[in-house]
Amino acid sequence: MSDFRYSYDNLDEPEPLSNRPELIWGVVISCMMVSWICVCLRLYVRFRIVRAPGWDDLCVGLYLLMVTAGSIAICISATYGLGRHFLALEAWERSGFLKTFYVGNATYITSTALIKEALLLQYLRIYDRGVLVHRFLIGLIIFTALWGFAYSFLAWVPCFPVRDMWNLELQQSGGAYCYGYGSQYAGPFIATFQSHAAVNMALDTIVLLIPIPLFCKDGTTTGTRMRLVGLLSMGVFVLVFATWRLITIIEHRVATWPTRDPTWYGPISIILAVLEVDAASICASVPIFWPVLSRMDWGKIFVTQEVNITRETRYMEDDEDRLTRDTTHSRTGSEADLGGGNGRKGSRNKEMYYQDSYVLSQVDPLRTSIERAHASAARSDPPKNGLNGSKKWMKI
Repeated sequence: MSDFRYSYDNLDEPEPLSNRPELIWGVVISCMMVSWICVCLRLYVRFRIVRAPGWDDLCVGLYLLMVTAGSIAICISATYGLGRHFLALEAWERSGFLKTFYVGNATYITSTALIKEALLLQYLRIYDRGVLVHRFLIGLIIFTALWGFAYSFLAWVPCFPVRDMWNLELQQSGGAYCYGYGSQYAGPFIATFQSHAAVNMALDTIVLLIPIPLFCKDGTTTGTRMRLVGLLSMGVFVLVFATWRLITIIEHRVATWPTRDPTWYGPISIILAVLEVDAASICASVPIFWPVLSRMDWGKIFVTQEVNITRETRYMEDDEDRLTRDTTHSRTGSEADLGGGNGRKGSRNKEMYYQDSYVLSQVDPLRTSIERAHASAARSDPPKNGLNGSKKWMKI
């Protein structure tokens, strides 16, 4: 027999702002989109730019799948009565809400463990092997993995069989075998939620404090310290959301006080859970991709300057001699090249060759870049009609 009792005593309570479906959808969808952008940028930098993926990237990828499924479930739960009184719902709405709550709660529990593992594995790359912090990180990684696995099992398998989780009639009659997150007894049910939230907040605090020794490390630059300040600032938001969520859970005893009403007292805790895990994903991703983006020269991508490109023809006396010789003499080109007067012409052409602007641009490093550009353009693109050069404007 269930310990929970449902009552109409709270029907006159004013509707909290967090119970409005449009607010739930707005917060969940916007946070999910920001999380997707940050995580995808992180994975792109790790796999395509630095080409150094690690186990932390695997945890982040799994986290993204979990948080996406959980966000979709929460959005759907708003159509099944999330934000309204549980007793005011139809039977099919209650069953639908319990199903979506099952998915949303389980994915949240798993996501909190995955994102913490990603941050801890990321820190493991920073500290040298053998130091005290490195050994402490290994122990914390093992503890977090065990903690996450235990509570994830309680969340994903709250009943035997699992479908009894949303069979409300069977639960109230005492025919369902449920425990932890599916328990029908107030004590174990409340203890499961509160213990997870408390340990989660403690781990968030420890993860936030781990990078602080880097401030005092020799060789840490000012830029690195500024990035650490940004990381700690984002970590503070994660800790604030986790603490706030714990307070709301304790206040209404996991939506069981003053009466059992999960759809009415639950939205604020659900929204804070979404903000917490999405803020943690941003905290884990920004330090990876932001240094790469900040080094990009955006001025080379968005060019708004106009360049004056001038085409000129180099018309040398040697070209005139060849044209004249081919039309005034009957000898072939090879015989003309072997003529006795070509020695004087070759000397003269050689002098003109080293006075040509294009040649000078290749051998004289002190010539300006504009002169070189004019010479290169004249060398590579002579006009077909042999007349003087023309100017064209091009916008790049």
